[in-house]
Amino acid sequence: MAFSEHDIYQIFLNTRPQIHNFVRQRIRCQDTAADLIQDVYLRLLLLKPPPSSEIEVRAWLFTVASNLSLDHLRTQKRRGELLGQYLGGASEIDETAVPERAAHAHDQLQHIQSALAELSEQCAEILFLSRIEGLSHLEIAAQLQISTSWVEKQLAKALQHCRNAVASDEF
Repeated sequence: MAFSEHDIYQIFLNTRPQIHNFVRQRIRCQDTAADLIQDVYLRLLLLKPPPSSEIEVRAWLFTVASNLSLDHLRTQKRRGELLGQYLGGASEIDETAVPERAAHAHDQLQHIQSALAELSEQCAEILFLSRIEGLSHLEIAAQLQISTSWVEKQLAKALQHCRNAVASDEF
């Protein structure tokens, strides 16, 4: 016998403290763990077909919580790598040129933000998923239900558009 939505939500509520502890230990941040638990709750509607036992529901809840926490950790790692890549080490900083560099970086940022605003919604989403979330072309294609070649074309288009915006700033 399959559980009703009410039964599944009740199991979630009863299991929530254990899931929260599980995620908090992995993420090491109380607030982020709470956000991820909300994401687990929102995904309850995706639980198809309805499970036939409480053990199946709990297993699904912990699996989703585990996957969400891993995705979060990967995203944080990727953001850290990007910051390290683009900001560089402290030894690369020329203290005498900091105001000029800051002004130039601010101008570049404005040009890039304008360029991003000009992209189509799908093109911008593909760029975000690739460069910020760190997803592969295949993962993006599956998530957006489009072909891998379309992901590659849109990503190339977005990157070229941003390069052109920065290049036009330098002349």
